[in-house]
Amino acid sequence: MDRTPRSEFTVDLDRIEEGIAVLLAPAGFQWHLPAQHLPPDAKEGMTLSVTLNTDPEGTSARIDRIRSLREGLGGR
Repeated sequence: MDRTPRSEFTVDLDRIEEGIAVLLAPAGFQWHLPAQHLPPDAKEGMTLSVTLNTDPEGTSARIDRIRSLREGLGGR
């Protein structure tokens, strides 16, 4: 199965409670996201487009950071 480094789908903005957006995602999952990450014009009841991209540079930086932490712990 070929997979591109990008995935797109939609979610429904169900509600915002105490600064947390409740998004209804595919397959019945709920995502809780700080509302500050929503587009400025997003309102309850709207459908939002979500795009996920891979981040090779971010992944590499995370691996380097973990490696450094492990070395600081004596290589465990």
